[in-house]
Amino acid sequence: MTAVNPPWACQGRTDHPAALFRMMLAGEASSPVANASTAPGGGVNPVFGNAMQITGLASLNVQVGTGLVYMPNTTAWNGMYAGYNTATFNLALAAVSATQWRTDRVDAVVVDPGDNTANWNVVVTTGVFSSSAPGSTPAAPANSTPLALVRVVPNMTVTNGGGTIVDSRLYQPLSGPWPTTSSARPPLTAPNGTMWYETDTNLLGVIVNGAYQYIAFSSVVDSWHNITLDSGWSAGAITPRYRLWNGVLQLSGQATRSGIAGSANVNNVNPLPAGYRPPGTVDFGAYYDTNFNRAHMSMNNAGVITASSSGTVVGTWFAELNAIIPVT
Repeated sequence: MTAVNPPWACQGRTDHPAALFRMMLAGEASSPVANASTAPGGGVNPVFGNAMQITGLASLNVQVGTGLVYMPNTTAWNGMYAGYNTATFNLALAAVSATQWRTDRVDAVVVDPGDNTANWNVVVTTGVFSSSAPGSTPAAPANSTPLALVRVVPNMTVTNGGGTIVDSRLYQPLSGPWPTTSSARPPLTAPNGTMWYETDTNLLGVIVNGAYQYIAFSSVVDSWHNITLDSGWSAGAITPRYRLWNGVLQLSGQATRSGIAGSANVNNVNPLPAGYRPPGTVDFGAYYDTNFNRAHMSMNNAGVITASSSGTVVGTWFAELNAIIPVT
């Protein structure tokens, strides 16, 4: 087959066919498909609205959520359509049986006869009744993207029962890593899988199960950063400092403080930035000179380092900040 012309997009041309734009869209927004495919994989955008979620109701209807959905053209080399829904609406199921089971499917479907009547909608395809659960799944309509299966049981009167709605959405791939800084990384409300690159820490992060996680690289070389001490603390022979080293936090240096017993924060005013903090509180060794009572240091997930001891005698602390700590 020869190259298909014209390319997208050329100034002055008036013959750009819709299939060309759909192929361009397919290359940008397809869900994963097999190598050498001639048709894209449809999918739901995970960010807009509530991602076309299908919800059960206290009736024989299901509710269609808002969102942006991509629907592949079934014919080879015809690309993909996009449609969006700005308000929820309900779809009715067909009548149920008193004794038999059925599986219905809900899909986003394009009908495109090649003229100005082309349209898309979310439709229910009714399955065939079966004497055993759950019944066979109907074939997917042409030019469609799956959203959900509905397990219809004998004498069912509502669709909000447990296990009735089976989510079958495919998702559009997320964008690549977002260049940002450690203090402006994506909010945890972003979808799982969202990635970012921190220009100030040279770290690559990803949101997993609603938490920040960092991908360690053995080749990451971070320069030392001085720790800004709270009032009352002074740097020792080696200035307190921190860096990322092979994907973990490295602390180094000493700090001193006089006239204190019990515990005190070392850097509460200026905690270590995001990307240099452990997932939870981590303890590591330290000491102070009054009777050489043993003490310890700790660092919490807010980046604050604390010196603590059970000693009650006021003296001068010599806090050792030498530690290797995992980060999140």
